[in-house]
This record gives sequence, C-alpha cells and structure tokens, in this order.
Amino acid sequence: MEDLNELYLDLINPKNIINHFKSDEEFKSWCECGDYEALQCALEAFVKEELYEHCCIIRDTINDLQIKKLLRDK
Repeated sequence: MEDLNELYLDLINPKNIINHFKSDEEFKSWCECGDYEALQCALEAFVKEELYEHCCIIRDTINDLQIKKLLRDK
C-alpha cells in the first residue's frame, strides 16, 4: 500500500504535471478547465515546489474566474 501512496504522490507532483504540457499555453488551457477551489489547491502545491512561472498562470486564471463571476453577479 505504501508503494501505491508513493506512486500517487509522484503522479500529482507539480514538477511531474508540467512535463505533460508542451507550452505555457497548453498549461493555461488546462488551468481554465479547473474551478476556483481546484485552482487554489493547485496554486498551493505549485508554490511549495517553487514553480513560480506556473503559479503566475494559475493566479491569473483564478483572477479571471473572479472577474467573470463579478460580471455575472451584476
């Protein structure tokens, strides 16, 4: 069971996740599929791994979601 836990943690490690994207645009598109809570969790994980360029993309996506929500709520 411990091996499965290690495999899972390795799978969700941000450093491994970013290897699946060919560009920042692909990563941004992936972020745009997430909701606010998922993006907040992702942001925390990426900060811990010091992947700050990707943190900026996640943060910008979160900000865009918040702006869209504000505009909808008007």
